[in-house]
Amino acid sequence: MVSRREPFRGSRIRRLWRPLAVCVSTAFLFAAVASALAPKMLIGGVTAHTNDIMVPGAAKAAPGAPLPITGLLRLDPREERGNAVRWGELPAAERQSLLERYWRLAELPPDEQQKFFDAYQTFRKLPQDRQDRLRDRARKLEEFMKTLSPQDLAMLKGMNDRQRAERLLQLWQARYGTW
Repeated sequence: MVSRREPFRGSRIRRLWRPLAVCVSTAFLFAAVASALAPKMLIGGVTAHTNDIMVPGAAKAAPGAPLPITGLLRLDPREERGNAVRWGELPAAERQSLLERYWRLAELPPDEQQKFFDAYQTFRKLPQDRQDRLRDRARKLEEFMKTLSPQDLAMLKGMNDRQRAERLLQLWQARYGTW
């Protein structure tokens, strides 16, 4: 003979499993959403898996650090994903160099930062072939800058932007001819 307690006992266990299943599934859902919406750090959606990179203490305390750079650069999701992939492939020394450049930007006054972001937006509006030519020229100029003597570098550092550009052009033309 079946007692009256057994059917009650089975349904009671089932009633306890349902809320537990709802709680577990809700926890998994929130974990998935939190990982997808995790705060992004630095350049173009690169997340904070930079354990081998040192961030300067002064930069961490800089006003407004870290910059909301993804919003300021207005990257589309494909660019963000591409940046994240490229970031993972970079050697630690190159990542460190890029982060140092980022923190120097973060330490600038807001009006200086805005000037850089406006110039970047102007650059992004150029046709792709023009962007490529300018990037190539920037690489060549960076390589050229590495070959300059310490005296030339010190002199350039003391000049304003226009004077520096004119002097660099003179140095380039003296070495290579036309720009």
